Amino acid sequence: MLVTHGSLLLVAAFWGSNFISMKYLLRTISPVELLLLRLMLSSLIFGVLLLATSHSWPQFTPSEWRHLAVIGTLGISVNISSAAFGTQMIPAGLASLIVTSNPIFTAILSRMLLGEVLTRTKILGIVVAFCGFLIVLLWGGPDATFNLHNSLGVLITLGGPSAWALYTILSKPYMGRAPSTQFTGIVTIIGALPAMPLLLYDHRIFGDAVRFTALDWLAALVTTGIALVLAYTLWFRGLRVLQPTQVAIYIYMVPVFGVVGSWLLLGESITIFLLLGGATILAGVVLTNRSRQGPIDGNALPKREPASGAVAEREPISGVLGDRPAME
Repeated sequence: MLVTHGSLLLVAAFWGSNFISMKYLLRTISPVELLLLRLMLSSLIFGVLLLATSHSWPQFTPSEWRHLAVIGTLGISVNISSAAFGTQMIPAGLASLIVTSNPIFTAILSRMLLGEVLTRTKILGIVVAFCGFLIVLLWGGPDATFNLHNSLGVLITLGGPSAWALYTILSKPYMGRAPSTQFTGIVTIIGALPAMPLLLYDHRIFGDAVRFTALDWLAALVTTGIALVLAYTLWFRGLRVLQPTQVAIYIYMVPVFGVVGSWLLLGESITIFLLLGGATILAGVVLTNRSRQGPIDGNALPKREPASGAVAEREPISGVLGDRPAME
């Protein structure tokens, strides 16, 4: 158990450094190129890992493959696109703070999809966290102003935590069907496919990659091999052992690594309002995530009863993706 918690702390550090690496790469390549670089490299790495374990592939029905395509598109193409385009428009430290809104989106979406009760405390948490966003947006740094560019960057970046919340909620029933590396690899490769047509729009990444410096490749390794391949795998390994709320706690550590790292490596300033706004955001997500019980923790998922002499039939999980089979 201690190893699991240690690995999740590493995930927070990886994701905090991810925003720094993306901001660094965006100095020389476009958001589209960054998106394609991350998707192609992560798919290549996972492809090699899947080939090495092709003798024990999990069995999914056609309906389940369609569900996995939806999950992958949300967690990979939408999530990574939001990070790439949003980080170009706002500081890396602010982008890492925005990721802490994930539990808020999880609470709202689990209410909509799984019927989880949205209490007054959670509503208060959502309001508090939104006030934190406004503090950071308006006064978080010397360039912080309420303008179309900043607000658009925040909105685009917010697409990542909302997509990740759906990604986590919809993936939970599949835990245990395949090893973490296999499941993450399958979902990553499937989820990268919708963004591949962007190569027809912008294929300069191949030429730009040839001119990468050693620091550029180090940033590419961090934002792809570490923040995507390794971190995603460790995240789902933790999700198999712990409840989602226990895993989500580590998201709160992401801005600690992101803000401090941006200050040390990118020279981004840390103001009292950035700290105040960040503390307000964290207070909001803690309030939203307090005493959560019910479907998001897997407590309301139907369990298969053992059948004597026969395989028990799967019971449907309603309200998420139609009549999806229940999986343990």
